[in-house]
Amino acid sequence: MIRMIEDPAELAGQDITGKYILRKLNYHWFAYGKAGIVTACKGTILHIDREETVYSERWGRRAYTGTGKRYPGGVCPISAVACICDTPDDVNAVIQLDIEAQDEFYQLIAKAQARVHAVASSSQNGLFLVAAE
Repeated sequence: MIRMIEDPAELAGQDITGKYILRKLNYHWFAYGKAGIVTACKGTILHIDREETVYSERWGRRAYTGTGKRYPGGVCPISAVACICDTPDDVNAVIQLDIEAQDEFYQLIAKAQARVHAVASSSQNGLFLVAAE
């Protein structure tokens, strides 16, 4: 099961221990980053492990299997949790949506740039062309 978290303050650490979490990254709206597996919760701080990913034919990229080597992943404030996943397949599905959203985002940027260049090149005013560059 995949649970999107609207208010991380409502989470109880013991409820997500042993689950995969994805954190919302501040610098990309479409990126959740690497998944972590919650190993313990002390107050509002989650202790997490990372799991090695392996190439998967099914996903066409590196993916979580649930059997990869684990290593300490540090800590994470419970307030940073954006998504909780029960299984590696759940995590991989969320990450795949992230990848597709990123592709769509870059396509929109390219379309907007093409439109600006089209306006600039059809304009009699050289100022638009300079602004488009």
